[in-house]
Amino acid sequence: MIDLTAELTAWLRSTDARTLMREIVAEAVQSEIRSALEDEMIDVEAAAAMMAMTEGALRKAVERGQIPCQRVGKRLCFRRTDLLRQPPPANATGTRRLNG
Repeated sequence: MIDLTAELTAWLRSTDARTLMREIVAEAVQSEIRSALEDEMIDVEAAAAMMAMTEGALRKAVERGQIPCQRVGKRLCFRRTDLLRQPPPANATGTRRLNG
């Protein structure tokens, strides 16, 4: 009978295995952080800066249905991923910053 337990245990203690596990964990953590940042909800001020618009222009674009948002009470909230997918409206001034 082949005893894979000893071989597997030895491999898991090796430098190669530890390096591989570190890389896998680091990639998973980076992915989770990236996902959390993209799904972050931001307010009108931050959304306007991200879209290179005034807050008033952003509110008008929302009223026209050009930019998706969610209302929380009377406040407008924007999902970062939704804004990253939006081209700046034609009446926006300046250039859009992608890193918000």
